[in-house]
Amino acid sequence: MFQIIANGFALYLNLFFLLTPFFVLGTFIAMTDGIDETLRKKLAFRIALGATGVTLVIFLLGSFIMQLFGITVDAFRAGSGVLLLLTAISLVLGKDPEKKITDSAKLLDMAVVPLATPITAGPATLGALMVLGTTTPDIQGKVITCIAIAAACFSIGFMLRMSDKINQLLGHANITILSKITGLILSAIAMQMIIVGAKNLWLMP
Repeated sequence: MFQIIANGFALYLNLFFLLTPFFVLGTFIAMTDGIDETLRKKLAFRIALGATGVTLVIFLLGSFIMQLFGITVDAFRAGSGVLLLLTAISLVLGKDPEKKITDSAKLLDMAVVPLATPITAGPATLGALMVLGTTTPDIQGKVITCIAIAAACFSIGFMLRMSDKINQLLGHANITILSKITGLILSAIAMQMIIVGAKNLWLMP
């Protein structure tokens, strides 16, 4: 039981960093500067809900999608690794945040697209989840992964809900530094995906 909990927590941490939390936080702060706190909290919840829905669908239906298009797991793993590496590089080098939106209704409409996806759950994250879905065949593993996905998404939502306090506590400069550290962690995950995928493709009969 302890091993299952430990594995689930490790998976949760991987998924949390895959969602590039500090980049999302910086973007959210930039876009909602001066917005009413109640609206900001509502937006944070919608983003978490939207990201959870999208990521769970990709995780659960990823194997079907790959079978439909005749894509192997290793090819998708290597391709997703490249995308993830590009995401990591953009985080480390820095990327300009989205522009501030002043219209409350328009901001809420943007909760799922682009805030939940692709800003929170981008193509690289979805690709990694698709691979994870195909390599997790047992029911127990899928249930644990679904819980970890939901926990990671709602952890992002909680961060966004507390964005004002986090911004005051850390400051914009420190959030940028944490975003770059996230990029370094993602680059390691990406390289592992690329190497494993390329190796298996090379050895394929």
